[in-house]
Amino acid sequence: MKIADLKKNISESIYKQILETNEINENCTWLREAIARDKIQYEDIKLKNCWTQNEILYHDIQLWVSFNELLQMNLIHEVHDQSLIDHSEILRTVKIIKRNYYWSSMRKTIDQYIWNYYVCQRSKTSRDKSNDLL
Repeated sequence: MKIADLKKNISESIYKQILETNEINENCTWLREAIARDKIQYEDIKLKNCWTQNEILYHDIQLWVSFNELLQMNLIHEVHDQSLIDHSEILRTVKIIKRNYYWSSMRKTIDQYIWNYYVCQRSKTSRDKSNDLL
């Protein structure tokens, strides 16, 4: 796994936050300890594909994004709101994030973010002059 691949599609600051939070988050610490003791499961998380390297938690080849909702939202925002991504494509956003990152209930979190994004966009008053009465 190349570090450059993990940093694709997100800013350096989000990447650093993910690493720092991964190291200090209490739940990530418990997961690392469970992995070190060869546990099969921690609470509702199956540890079969989890591993650590330099005290950083991974799932398969993805960097584990800790149990930090704000950090998860920032990551989704970075990927989803890029101009290159068609905002209607939930699956594409999931695919891009899933390529390098993982957290429990990821799909649910991404769906929720995008749904809320569209509700917000639809509720805003249009400022486009072409929508005015003639």
